[in-house]
Amino acid sequence: MINKLKSLVFLGECMQEHRADGSESFGGDTFNTAWYLSQLLKQSHVTDCEIYYATAIGADSNSQQFKRVMQECGISEQFVVTHSCKVMGKYQITVDDKGERNFSFDRAQSAAREYFNLDETLSDALYNKRVDGIYLSGISLAILCEQQRNHLLMLLNTFKQKGGVIFFDNNYRRSVWLNTQPQAIYLAVMALTCLAFLTDEDEYAVYSTSNPADIFAFHQASHETSQTLVVRQGHLPCLIKSIGHDASITVPAERVNDERVVDTCGAGDAFAAGFLAKMLTQGLVNDAARFAHQVAATVIQHHGALVPLNLLPKLVQ
Repeated sequence: MINKLKSLVFLGECMQEHRADGSESFGGDTFNTAWYLSQLLKQSHVTDCEIYYATAIGADSNSQQFKRVMQECGISEQFVVTHSCKVMGKYQITVDDKGERNFSFDRAQSAAREYFNLDETLSDALYNKRVDGIYLSGISLAILCEQQRNHLLMLLNTFKQKGGVIFFDNNYRRSVWLNTQPQAIYLAVMALTCLAFLTDEDEYAVYSTSNPADIFAFHQASHETSQTLVVRQGHLPCLIKSIGHDASITVPAERVNDERVVDTCGAGDAFAAGFLAKMLTQGLVNDAARFAHQVAATVIQHHGALVPLNLLPKLVQ
């Protein structure tokens, strides 16, 4: 199913990134995945899957620079909306001596929080299945108000019924959810999801599970949808299981010496992109996971969420 996708839209928020080394760029979980996927597919020349990004930005200079970044990397702007008063959010990365990242965010004036209130282009595309797939994350949900989340869920249900393919990354930031408990909306989206990328620590925080076996058992009991779960465990192996099947697949992570780990920002997003890129080019699940680990291992050896294309492993040798 995945290798037949001809169009995939990523929904979320991209922000101005202030890196630990003092440089600046852009980043945001779903945008990072869209960016890496578009670059990996571009270098392969073996797929014609169109990549879109759906977000709201401002009319300020940072927002205009972001649009130029999208144009340069070949991501379509069809679902990008401009807010006349608000701007892009910002975040600062700090890293410890092991390269583990911490973030501080400024989303007070973020245009992306108003996305579905500003424009109906994506709503129409999902309702009428004008794209083949959509990729969203826990942050895509968290930045929206309850009314917009309910609207999105309705659209996802319709999209799924019409044959649309839904991908979900469980990326969880407690501070973004404020006083809202995310379990119900997470489960509603998971029930529609074809392929889910689940970071183990985020699963534990959202559902109070305690190990990968718990994660698989919890989701198998929660819904009957046929889907594939990919559990990321940082430097440990990833685990892959199709709901309804007893066996899971274990794929070791790429070994990176501790002294080479600079910044883990964007590693999980890059992993997801590598996995999708391999699946879109007729790869098997095992091959997809191995390549995903290679991409993530490259990213953590450099500052920031997005690393230059020439540093990435080749999708097709």
